[in-house]
Amino acid sequence: MFWNRAEKKKTLLSEPRQHHYVFAHKAMREICAEDAPRFFAIIGSDDKDKFIAWIWGIAEKHVGGPAKDLHVSEIAVSTCRVRDHPTIIVAMPEPRALAEAHLVGIVLTGMPEKGATPGKVGFRYFTLERGSHLDGTARTVLCEWTDDAHLNFGDGPQAETEAFIHAIEQKL
Repeated sequence: MFWNRAEKKKTLLSEPRQHHYVFAHKAMREICAEDAPRFFAIIGSDDKDKFIAWIWGIAEKHVGGPAKDLHVSEIAVSTCRVRDHPTIIVAMPEPRALAEAHLVGIVLTGMPEKGATPGKVGFRYFTLERGSHLDGTARTVLCEWTDDAHLNFGDGPQAETEAFIHAIEQKL
């Protein structure tokens, strides 16, 4: 009978979805690096949704077309302060492959001095990614992107905003 059917589970994909990965790991980070204070200002404005859609469009161009099973409307963005630093938290669509991000945290760690190059303002870029234990059970992995590396800090917290913020706080 129809009421006895288990809810259809989404299977884990063997590879990350390109749009999901590029948006969370590359596009936002590279745009933020160009001018972090402006990035934060736009995210804090009424233009936030248009800006996120524009970044999503950049990811689509990078990948070569629109996503079949993802939409920018599935992304939620909020702001907060972590250790008194302005912080952006991006909740991604549900990860369905290893290395897809549950959450992204961008922390503004500096402000430009007069006449400074915009891209030289400090920020830290954290991801909470889907991972798995050797036995195949799910886990999260706390990571950070720097200019030249993807740092893996190992097991992360639950894929919840408050737990992620606390984990970022511990790394600052």
